Amino acid sequence: MNRSPLSALTLPVFVAAYLSSAAVAQDPAAPAQTNDRGFLTGLRGFEDFHEPVGQPLYFESPFNDTGIRALYLKHYFSRNSALQGGQVEVYALQARLALTERLSFIATKDGYSEIETGAFGEDEGWNDLAAGFKYVAHADREADLVITPGIRLMLDQGHRLYGVINGNCNELSPFVSFAKGFGRTHLIGNATLRVPTDSDDGNTVGHWDLHLDFDTNPGSQAVFAPVAEVHGLHYLDDGATALPIGGGDYTNLGSQPDHSFVAWASVGFRFELLTKYELGLVYEFALTDPGDDIWKDRVTFDFHVRW
Repeated sequence: MNRSPLSALTLPVFVAAYLSSAAVAQDPAAPAQTNDRGFLTGLRGFEDFHEPVGQPLYFESPFNDTGIRALYLKHYFSRNSALQGGQVEVYALQARLALTERLSFIATKDGYSEIETGAFGEDEGWNDLAAGFKYVAHADREADLVITPGIRLMLDQGHRLYGVINGNCNELSPFVSFAKGFGRTHLIGNATLRVPTDSDDGNTVGHWDLHLDFDTNPGSQAVFAPVAEVHGLHYLDDGATALPIGGGDYTNLGSQPDHSFVAWASVGFRFELLTKYELGLVYEFALTDPGDDIWKDRVTFDFHVRW
């Protein structure tokens, strides 16, 4: 049955988080704030950093704040891949809620997809749902360094879309992210392990991501920053489905990919206004052979609003 992922997951959790936040103990090492628990305000002192743009489902930043992120992706498949060309468009909304200065709830996958492939034709429907938590384990404002582990759960609640966008398994994905500032330059990295709850229905997948940006006019109300990123994906085991491709960063197919490693890069920009509004646009393209998996190229656009 079709349903809005936002109403089904994001808004109820926001309400639950609000009601339960009074029971969350304050981090004794955290500095005093206007809101001494950090509820909604999260971790301050790293506002000069920008969020990653590419690989938005699994490239989670280490920062703790409250906000909404609207996403649009248009992804093209290689004609030499098992999908025989085509494209997919994804419309999604991510949400993040700071529960304390260091702990936050994250809702990272929902939305709607429209797909067209040479092999399977056309289809459309709701995506799977994914949410979790992250905790800032180390924050050094003088060194401009943040390290944050976290974990998310993906539920196979979406429309099947021929199995290309939504797989057939639930998936746990622990991760760790870091950010390091060097004046105007910001480096952000992430490593993620995706573990299916059933090894026949899903692949174990490893991700790593690096993001680099440079503020051309730091301190301004409107900051422009060129962005470059690189992303790697490793299929660590085979599932029971005889598909010769994996699900990339979209889903977990439980397939038997012919190639266990794929990589792609992202180039584009961030435009930030008043440190509250942030627009990002990148062009992403395969670094490995586009016919090896579902990767050829795509355009990723997002818009953040932070509180």
